[in-house]
Amino acid sequence: MKRQFPALLRPLAILAGAGAIAVFMLSSRETPVARSIDQPLPLVQAQTIRKTDLPVTLVAHGNVRAWRELELTAEVTGRVLWASERFEPGMEVAEGELLLRIDATDYELALAEAQQSLASAELTLADARALSQKARVNEAQATVVAARARIARARRDLDNTEILAPYNAVIDTALVEVGQFISAGTEVGRILGSDKAEVRLPLLQRDVLLIDGAGEVAVTLSSGSGTRQLRWTGRVARIESRIDSETRVIPVVVEVPEPLNTERHATPLPFGLFVRAEIAGKSLADAVRIPQSALHGDSDVFVFEDGRLQRRTVDVERLRDGLALITSGLDDGDRVVTTRLDLMFEGMAVDLADE
Repeated sequence: MKRQFPALLRPLAILAGAGAIAVFMLSSRETPVARSIDQPLPLVQAQTIRKTDLPVTLVAHGNVRAWRELELTAEVTGRVLWASERFEPGMEVAEGELLLRIDATDYELALAEAQQSLASAELTLADARALSQKARVNEAQATVVAARARIARARRDLDNTEILAPYNAVIDTALVEVGQFISAGTEVGRILGSDKAEVRLPLLQRDVLLIDGAGEVAVTLSSGSGTRQLRWTGRVARIESRIDSETRVIPVVVEVPEPLNTERHATPLPFGLFVRAEIAGKSLADAVRIPQSALHGDSDVFVFEDGRLQRRTVDVERLRDGLALITSGLDDGDRVVTTRLDLMFEGMAVDLADE
């Protein structure tokens, strides 16, 4: 009869066998070899600096307005008998063109009476001189002078019954109608001088210093967007000798000759239009343009040197069209990093993408 193990020893035997197998497997496993994995450096692009003299274009915005604005006022009393068909808002009129005619009957009569008075006074003067009456001569001479003054006034009033355009203009407002009775001093309309247009541009003092006041400075005005840009050419007419107390800017006035003349401009420049102005400024010496995205903060850039990033502080003269104009802080040959990484710091190791 075979001898049997007690039932309690069987699980222990199984565990002992499993442990022996595990020890054998661990002792026979090969020792892993440690290997290093190289992490690639971030790639960046850089712009090599070449300093030169760069022209500056000043940009500002303003409204087109007439160089002259005048309220037309009646100088005599009477009824409006006639109005030009061009005496309507928006219509162009020429210098000396008749706009309104006021009833002249009373003023024609006044002129005739003044002329009659002059003839009578001259006759009296002649008689006094013929009779050598010195006292009457003096009185008659004074009467003649007064009569001539009344004639001058009557002629002036008669001339004022016709209201003429004092210069080439656009009718801004027309305030009277034919048949209306008006008094001296009544405003009849408003005109805008059309020989020139002006645009008053607000510029900072540092920008005004870049305008060459010795010669004629060209200005390009534009309006619209995309492919529908309209352009006109003007010049800087004057720089006002004052600073606005609220905005701290200096008004620079741009002048456009004959803004409505289609022979001079491809498209008329209407009064009241809001335009963008580009003024040709002086050139800045030893300057360079870099992408605005290369700036970190207001005035810092990263330069690639010996495989690492170096932070530089630069002077930013102006920002325009996605570019930054730098006047100092960089040297020829410097390579400004134009790539923006999520993390960038002084001494960070990087590689150039184009090397």
